[in-house]
Amino acid sequence: MKTLRITESTAFSALVANDLKTLAAKKEGHIHIALPGGRSAASIIEAIVAVPDILFRTTLYLVDERLEGERNSDTLLVAGLQAAFDRGLMDRTQLKVPAVGEVLSTSRFDRVYLGIGEDGHFASLFPGSFTTEGNEQVILVPDSPKPPLRRATLSYHGFGTLARGAEVSLLYFGESKREALGRMLASQEGPLTLPSAFFKTLECTLTIITDLEA
Repeated sequence: MKTLRITESTAFSALVANDLKTLAAKKEGHIHIALPGGRSAASIIEAIVAVPDILFRTTLYLVDERLEGERNSDTLLVAGLQAAFDRGLMDRTQLKVPAVGEVLSTSRFDRVYLGIGEDGHFASLFPGSFTTEGNEQVILVPDSPKPPLRRATLSYHGFGTLARGAEVSLLYFGESKREALGRMLASQEGPLTLPSAFFKTLECTLTIITDLEA
């Protein structure tokens, strides 16, 4: 696990864009990228559409969708995906949105970007939700501790299979994430109390990206 500190959102977008260029040069065929919902998504979409040469062979996977109110998928569209669709750079089928009980992907992810919450949650996997039971990729969260209540999220099982071998970036942006970051770096908790700790035991390349000073 390594930690990268950035100072502004433009630097993060540049970091992602450069990484995707490197990935595209190394890998033939399709590129599979997992995306968060929420505020972190806009900078990632900005980076992806800044590398137009790879868009035709890229599939994007939203790992968490709100089932009430404003949808996370709409946030991605506003952030730049709709413009890419309108310009013919991508097809709408290249954006996969989680649906309860359905398979999100049959291919492993190459890159995973996840915003981490104040309590260490990612996607809609909150403290107390860790389980090794079940093999559904996408599950229903009927009573989320933060609104909206109902969400469709990639499960621990889904992340465990699809993110294995991927480069996973956990994003801690803003002062409100300082405690969660400190707990992650302390290496004293498991995913039952600190969901983000799940990735410490997964076979992946794990990077923490933050704008917080040590």
